[in-house]
Amino acid sequence: QAAGTHTPAMLPEIVARLVQPSPDGVVVDATYGRGGHTRGMIAALSARGVCHAFDMDAEAVTDGKALAAEERRFTIHHAPFSRMAATLPHLAETPSGGGGGVAAILFDLGISSPQFDEAHRGFRPEADGPLDLRFDQSRGQTAHEFLSTAPRAEITRVLRSFGETSDGAAAQRVADAIILPRRSRDAPETLPRRSRCVLAAPPPPRQPHFAAAPRQALRVHLNDEFGECSRGLEAARSLLSPGGRIGVIT
Repeated sequence: QAAGTHTPAMLPEIVARLVQPSPDGVVVDATYGRGGHTRGMIAALSARGVCHAFDMDAEAVTDGKALAAEERRFTIHHAPFSRMAATLPHLAETPSGGGGGVAAILFDLGISSPQFDEAHRGFRPEADGPLDLRFDQSRGQTAHEFLSTAPRAEITRVLRSFGETSDGAAAQRVADAIILPRRSRDAPETLPRRSRCVLAAPPPPRQPHFAAAPRQALRVHLNDEFGECSRGLEAARSLLSPGGRIGVIT
């Protein structure tokens, strides 16, 4: 697959189960990415159907604005999907009940292929780029800033909470490997060099996959992925019409 391209996962199933039952309705793509799912959803709508999409990534929003300029049924919102109900108040459930005005909502969780391919984002381990790991590069700490300032206990907590291990000693070894280079004047700022520090700590017994877990743990922490997912699903619930459908790809 070429860099910067992305084949939408399960697009036929998404169209059949989420869009085709209500072609005249309002549908939401909560994670626009580069619009693969969005374009497929729009194509399945009737002339009266409407599609809204959300993304925190400024580059994704730029792509979405280009699509919106040529597709009157589509609107892109530069916001996290947890804000979808606040962004679309006219479609939210009223205090008196009765449901919202959205027929279907899609969540495709995780990193998009373009994000992974772009070296300046820091998601690809072998790419020689800044250690960023944020979905929205306009706010919050970068991974490098977090690793350069966070106490050992906080780094250990993040690794244990989000790094797929319950082995506290292993998490502490990785935290120590991260903190040690701080004593050097040229503390590593790019992902390959920082990764070598992180991966120098041996994985715990029977957990060889733990070598990749620190990057995932940092990404989940910096983007508050679990909290965002919980808030996003609650926002989606308030928007759904009676009989509405939610699809989640993990």
